[in-house]
Amino acid sequence: MQDPEDHAHDVYQRSLSTLEERTAQKDFDIDIVEAEYQALTTYQGHGWVGRNAYKDAEIEGQIDAYQVFLYRYGNLKA
Repeated sequence: MQDPEDHAHDVYQRSLSTLEERTAQKDFDIDIVEAEYQALTTYQGHGWVGRNAYKDAEIEGQIDAYQVFLYRYGNLKA
């Protein structure tokens, strides 16, 4: 089994790729992506007891991907 850091990197790569692919869809809406990002950061902030290192890594990888995507898209300030 891969360690949580590698898992976070894999999730990051997949998430960023998926976000980039979504821009080609006719119904792409950056507001939806921003709402998803906000939901992820809220979910991360809950810090639920019992969440394992892999779930934390998954959430972190997704958030990192959204941050990079939104920054590149011009909708997230550094």
